[in-house]
Amino acid sequence: MADDSTAKGILIGLLSAFGSAGVVAIILVAVWFFQYTPTGRIFLDRIGRPGEYDDEQAFLREEAEALEVMDDIQRMEYNRAKAFVQANPPESVQTDISLSQFLAIQEKGVSAWEFEPELEIANCFVEGRTEIEFFDAECTVQSNLPIPKQNEVYYWEAKIYDKPDSTMVSVGLTTKPYPLFRLPGMHKHSIAYGCDGARRHNQPFNPTPYGPEFLQGDVIGIGYRPRSGTIFFTRNGKKLDDVAHGLKTQNFFPTVGANGPCRVHVNFGQLGFVFIEANVKKWGLAPASGSLAPPPPYGSEQGSILLEGGRENDRNSGVPHVLTGPYHYSHGRTNSNQLRLGTR
Repeated sequence: MADDSTAKGILIGLLSAFGSAGVVAIILVAVWFFQYTPTGRIFLDRIGRPGEYDDEQAFLREEAEALEVMDDIQRMEYNRAKAFVQANPPESVQTDISLSQFLAIQEKGVSAWEFEPELEIANCFVEGRTEIEFFDAECTVQSNLPIPKQNEVYYWEAKIYDKPDSTMVSVGLTTKPYPLFRLPGMHKHSIAYGCDGARRHNQPFNPTPYGPEFLQGDVIGIGYRPRSGTIFFTRNGKKLDDVAHGLKTQNFFPTVGANGPCRVHVNFGQLGFVFIEANVKKWGLAPASGSLAPPPPYGSEQGSILLEGGRENDRNSGVPHVLTGPYHYSHGRTNSNQLRLGTR
């Protein structure tokens, strides 16, 4: 029995020694790997799908290679954007939803969101808040409000109209400030799905193959999960792979860009989505309508005490009245002013 105890003690000692040596070896290998292996990219998704750069040296190497093959115009535009980002770092301005903006969302619902073109660029035009027309030069537009972070998922869609084959369209999310003379996805912090089927995440040089190309008539959707910081895209109602995770601190703005003529109509939730799951789970940016009552429909003035009083005064005074528009009724100016003030 004494021999057995001695043997067990020796065995346990050897195992402990080998175990300690193994732990030390693992630590040394890890230190060697991180200190002496060349760094480059980190993987945001599955193996083989590169993401943003994890060190400045790798970015500078790829930048130098890309600048060598750019033409003069491309090089000038890249350097212009680089100077803009250096002078206006991402998220260097306050973009949290303010109290007044929150109240506007409560009143207007999803209609509180609209696109605001940069007047100095003037290569696109916005009509009816969400209908964007691009012209003959590179231009990007952002929404006036960021995506909220209260709900589990937020989602919006963009439908492509009148797009020639030569026009590049990119749909995605960006932070502010952003160089709006560049497409989304090319600078921090931004991500976009392009009509060439590639996606860009802070990547001005080499896009990553992602999904099918999209053409005129296609509908591209963008979903954002604030709690996990996950972003995904859809195409014609079919969900594609997630493209990023962990983007929880940024305030992202819906963004559309193009480098040539086309029209893009955006649905923030004011209409039904092509992606059915977003309709079922109500993933729009806000309720379709808020607490603010819509304008009265045409003809509703028939039951208006104010206008009836105005008509009565007009009949008494002999002043003719004329209908000038859907919501404007013109009659005797003096009488209507007196009626609004409660005087005679």
